[in-house]
Amino acid sequence: MADARVPTSSRTLQRGAPGWLAVLVAGACQPTSDRYADLDRPEPLPPVVETRATESEEGAVRQHGDPAECGRGTGRTPEGTCVYLRTRDLPHGQQVQIPRGTYVVGMPPRSYDAAPALERPAVRWPGQPPRTVEAPGFWIDLHEVTRGAYASCVESGACTPARCPKGAPDPTADYSMEVARRLPQTCVTHEQAAAFCAYAGGRLPTADEYEIAARGVDARPYPWGTKFMDEVPRRLVPVGAFRPDTSYFGILGMGTNGWEWTADRYDDPDARLRFYLSGDFRRADGPVARARAEFELRVACGDPPSPGCRATEATRARFVIKGTLVGEHYAARGRAGPEAPTEELEGWPFRAEDPMIGFRCAADPQPDEVVLEVPEAAVSVPILRTEGDLEIFGGVAEAVDRREAKALCAALSVRDEATETVHTGFRLPTRAEVRSIATVFRGPGPFWAKDGAVGQHDPRTPAAVSGADAPWMDLDLPDSTPLWARCVRDLRK
Repeated sequence: MADARVPTSSRTLQRGAPGWLAVLVAGACQPTSDRYADLDRPEPLPPVVETRATESEEGAVRQHGDPAECGRGTGRTPEGTCVYLRTRDLPHGQQVQIPRGTYVVGMPPRSYDAAPALERPAVRWPGQPPRTVEAPGFWIDLHEVTRGAYASCVESGACTPARCPKGAPDPTADYSMEVARRLPQTCVTHEQAAAFCAYAGGRLPTADEYEIAARGVDARPYPWGTKFMDEVPRRLVPVGAFRPDTSYFGILGMGTNGWEWTADRYDDPDARLRFYLSGDFRRADGPVARARAEFELRVACGDPPSPGCRATEATRARFVIKGTLVGEHYAARGRAGPEAPTEELEGWPFRAEDPMIGFRCAADPQPDEVVLEVPEAAVSVPILRTEGDLEIFGGVAEAVDRREAKALCAALSVRDEATETVHTGFRLPTRAEVRSIATVFRGPGPFWAKDGAVGQHDPRTPAAVSGADAPWMDLDLPDSTPLWARCVRDLRK
């Protein structure tokens, strides 16, 4: 996908952006506008998501009737006419055409507590910061690939049987054989999921495509809207059974029924942050790099490692999985080795052929195929906020030593499309500056500052607890300590 640079004005918060965008630059949750109040009310499904069999020719694109207005479940023709999204039936299920246009991907961290990085340096919030992308349009499955569809692939010889890890619960145990065939196919490796999609004439969706199909143009945190639903199923259910889990574009099951594989490798946890950088900031001997190397050696070779054993590409391979909070990234292993730990370095469960990881397929439009356009403009993403004489960058770097923190700010380069201006000249804030912008800076940290470290509690005191209004204190920590970093720009220069 081609990238679109992000506008830098924070004024767009007044135009109905979801609450998490306010968190990005304002430092505290703010109510959304009335424009998005209807996102939390279930709506009747548009014709695009009818799951019953039709008599149309296999693969033929169907165009539904004209909607009353553009919005959920719709797109625009090249002439600007609003229509329901196009669909097509394939042997493994129905697919929906997602319009091309501008979308928001990613979301800010849900916590700004940097203390866990002292014990286990890792990037725990790889989905941040948000940004806009230009999507060319694509097809995606209406619901997850079912066990029945996967069984047909196995019978054809194009797929290998799925096998749950030893000791894992059987997801089909509570269902009859007929109903079990409608459950999402889980317990497959990333390779097996990709093989099925190739057999079906497509591919796995990218992480951005998954988010776009789940969120639409309003950057909602959940596929169904802005608030978590307590009634979300905690186990696998037949595809399409939980109808409130319907996305902006009418796609089903993107927030329930477990996780889903995407095509993306999880090689660079700073990928979304790196979009705003002109160069690298992490070192090969930095906190995250050292912790990762030690962890991968334990994964491949046990603890303590077997003599002469080395981590390999196969044991290190991880892929992005997506789930309920669709702006977030998590990772699962392509395969689990015999020495698999219970959790990843980031604290996530260690997953591979997991009973709660399924998948769906995507496909590119044909060269001569008409692709719909987005029905309405995407919300704007504010990435910079002005507070007094300072401009604050909305992203953070996790688990960086002081040298890496300085390198991050020096490498920041944020383009304002409206003025075609590239913003550079960022630096770490001073401790006094952090106190002056504490209401929007977010804590508790600790964070690196230009003149040391600053936070709302001393991370070396495990019992310390601080609230949002706790005072910020100067901390005397070694330069090698893995803390967080945020950058500012002095507008007086």
